[in-house]
Amino acid sequence: MLVFAIWLAIAYAAVVARRADPEPTWLTYAALVFGFAALSGTSCGLVNFHRYTRPFYAIQDLKVVHQLDASRELGQNLMDAGIVYFANGNHLDSKRSWHFKDRTLYCVAPITMRGAAPETQSYDFWAVGEDCCSTSASDFRCGQDWGSLNARAGIRVLDADDVVNYRLAVQQAETLYGIVAAHPIFFTWSKDPLYEVESWNEHAIKNFVYMVTLAFVVSLSAMILATCRFAWIGRAASAYAMDFYGDPDWRSAGMGRPADYGTRGAAP
Repeated sequence: MLVFAIWLAIAYAAVVARRADPEPTWLTYAALVFGFAALSGTSCGLVNFHRYTRPFYAIQDLKVVHQLDASRELGQNLMDAGIVYFANGNHLDSKRSWHFKDRTLYCVAPITMRGAAPETQSYDFWAVGEDCCSTSASDFRCGQDWGSLNARAGIRVLDADDVVNYRLAVQQAETLYGIVAAHPIFFTWSKDPLYEVESWNEHAIKNFVYMVTLAFVVSLSAMILATCRFAWIGRAASAYAMDFYGDPDWRSAGMGRPADYGTRGAAP
């Protein structure tokens, strides 16, 4: 808010200055450039925050769970889990995967112990993804490590809108396969979740440095162009141009030559 308050103050000063002098001033330049920087900087910063920074810290605030057996644990007991390492033998059950489509295709597949039904009788742990499964068959291909036998970990999905759509996909899977998911928790399947989460923070920092560097280059270029343009204000196109003699404002200022200037000294 402070940035936009400063921008409004500069814009107001520029408007006042232009009332006294219609020619462009540095205040006008500052108002335009500062406004563009404030709007573009805020937009880019929000995109960077929502895509990388907020998910990173949201996962950091939750706990890491090791050796979780999806067949023996209930989802309601792990509502504060951010990263989960599943026990040996826990894999994706693609045969019971399904989807829900609302423009985007939301895909889900249960995590089970060697494909067997869980001892708890509730399929509470699901791997998820977007636009990575078939709309007509059980075909789950979500995440870079979906086909890796070494992958048996997940990163919790916390986005509220995504959770709602994944829950609808699970409800359809419950109806289709005759299973129960009392308290489903959703994860993106990963072989090295800690590395993946840390990469979000690295991406955020890299984007920040890139945007700051780009802003500096654009600001410097704009200042050079504005300086060159302002330097020509009030100058004629040529040093020998005499067009200003016909300017009534120039004459009214007392700088015009007398009407008989050209006839002075001529022979009678």
